Amino acid sequence: MAFKLNDRVKESSSTTGTGTFSLGGAVTGFETFAAGIGGSNTTYYCIFQTGTNNFEVGFGTLNGGASTLARTNIISSSNSDAAVNFQGATEVFCTVPGAKISLPNPEEYGSSSAPKIITVKVASKTAAHPYSGQGSSSAYYFDGLESPAITFSGADSSYKYYYRFDQADSTNNGHPLRFYLDAAKNTAYTTGVTTNGTPGNAGAYTQIAVDANTPNIVYYQCSSHAYMGNFANVISNYINGDLTVGSLLKMPDNTSAKILVADGTSYQESVVSGDATIASGGALTLANSGVTAASYTNSSVTVDAKGRVTSASNGAAGVTAGFVTAMAIAL
Repeated sequence: MAFKLNDRVKESSSTTGTGTFSLGGAVTGFETFAAGIGGSNTTYYCIFQTGTNNFEVGFGTLNGGASTLARTNIISSSNSDAAVNFQGATEVFCTVPGAKISLPNPEEYGSSSAPKIITVKVASKTAAHPYSGQGSSSAYYFDGLESPAITFSGADSSYKYYYRFDQADSTNNGHPLRFYLDAAKNTAYTTGVTTNGTPGNAGAYTQIAVDANTPNIVYYQCSSHAYMGNFANVISNYINGDLTVGSLLKMPDNTSAKILVADGTSYQESVVSGDATIASGGALTLANSGVTAASYTNSSVTVDAKGRVTSASNGAAGVTAGFVTAMAIAL
């Protein structure tokens, strides 16, 4: 099964009711769903009843032979966005719902007083869901789309971009939308996130304010159920997770003989100083302690608080008087 779109796909139908549609053949000048979309695939559709104002736009699933179209999820319709009970000749065609292009794009954002609003509903999870077969059997639908991957803007350190996920629809009851740093919800992300009301009731929403410090990937999931959502890419300066570098990693200041040092909140380039130096190739050289490299006999050495030998000299040959006395007592 795959999701597909194609131009000039339109068939007639005489199916009535609110169920699966039987496709009756291509309208003149168009091609069939079998030719344009393919059996067992999913697509966006529109059904229009000839001579009336009845219409329905949704996400549909074709059977193996692409002779029927299951109305998997209704996005909008003349029946208050519910399934239409068609009674008469209709035409079914492939389309792109207006709701699809209303989801956040990189250039779209809102202010605190006028946030970008995404309408959230909950419905059954389909095979097209990124976590099909995992966790809950329900999924979030954003403006009619099943758990899409979306994009937030936010590469601005002085201005936040606001996105509000409206959960007023009754299907959201018991499904609070929250943000996390991983799909399994091990770590919640709460910075800039505000909530209002109870999901499924008027005025309920979850809102996120995005800026340059928001992680580059955040996951939206239900706090009460597993794997209902997907993720959002964030155009920001903060990398969440492992970073794989394909070639050279270059820091802003590429001066030779510097290392990365953690200061508790970040890593900074720092010059190696003190008793060691580092070469551009990575070789570390310890400072000379002033002691000549040699072998010493009966040596007398001085060690400083850092454990360095700061002086050394040869001692007198033979044993000390203390050693002789100790041996005499022992015997």
